[in-house]
Amino acid sequence: MVNILIVTHGPLAQALKESSAMFFGSMADSLSTIGLFPTDSPEELKDRIVEEVNKIDDGDGVMIFVDIFGGSPFNMTAMAIDELQNDHKIQCFTGVNMPLLMEALTNCETMSLEELRTDLAGVAKESIMDLRTALEI
Repeated sequence: MVNILIVTHGPLAQALKESSAMFFGSMADSLSTIGLFPTDSPEELKDRIVEEVNKIDDGDGVMIFVDIFGGSPFNMTAMAIDELQNDHKIQCFTGVNMPLLMEALTNCETMSLEELRTDLAGVAKESIMDLRTALEI
């Protein structure tokens, strides 16, 4: 099973996990989350990401979601991936949202990490849209 880690500013990661439980019940409990808060240092965040990946990777890899491209969670995740790349298979998407997370939860038990990455790349393009354009109103 591909394990999932969400890394965001503040409590967003935990809120996404809690919201996922509305759709996936106890399966959402398997999500790992890390939030960066004002009192945290970015370096400590990188260490927490490394520690969490080491803890949750069972050999099938880890899909990491971060909130903002170029933000501290993104930068520290990139550093953690660089540090862990010889021991773990890791993929990462920025701009985490519920559709992307729901797709990952739906397929993390049946797809390989690379299959999941490919699937999510397609979903990502379709997960944000202009409501008025989509509904032609």
